[in-house]
Amino acid sequence: GYDVTPLLARVRWGKADDSEEPNTTFTHLTLKVKTNDEKYYLADVGFAGTNSMRPISLDLGSTIQKLPEGSFRISPSKHVGFHILELYIPTKKEWKPLYEWRDEKAAFVDQECANWYSYTYPTARFTNQLFCFRIIGETRHHILNDLYVIRKGHGVDMEMTEEHIVDKEMLLGLIDGVFGIRLVDCDGIDRFLP
Repeated sequence: GYDVTPLLARVRWGKADDSEEPNTTFTHLTLKVKTNDEKYYLADVGFAGTNSMRPISLDLGSTIQKLPEGSFRISPSKHVGFHILELYIPTKKEWKPLYEWRDEKAAFVDQECANWYSYTYPTARFTNQLFCFRIIGETRHHILNDLYVIRKGHGVDMEMTEEHIVDKEMLLGLIDGVFGIRLVDCDGIDRFLP
């Protein structure tokens, strides 16, 4: 087996500049994995569309790591004691931060608090949006509120199709058929549809 350490991270993707002080809290869980040959990786399948589904080496420092989903690097954060995972955006020719973390094991109680906040706080993302994500083969499937998106490939070669979800029946069909989720209580599931 592998030695796995949970890490809590601050999401930076799509967030306002936080040079003065952090403006997000620790709500994202990622994993630091130590392999049998004493190498360390960041393993994270929960960041959805912008993250690498393959592990990112923590031993390479800020060396650019070219992975199927794009070019990634880990750099020191502007916040002392933190590391930041960045993704290169070729169309803008710039690095964008995904999230930052301390190299410190996240205690279970801190994981519980982060999860509770993410799914109960009135202005938290997951209380105000319907979001599903799944990889099937080489395709990434997303639902964000009333939009179903399929992405195949990465970067400039990516093919993307979008479809608007028009009613509850269509939404439940996607959630069950594509995402493999059978809901028992469906009351209110359509509140994000037009």
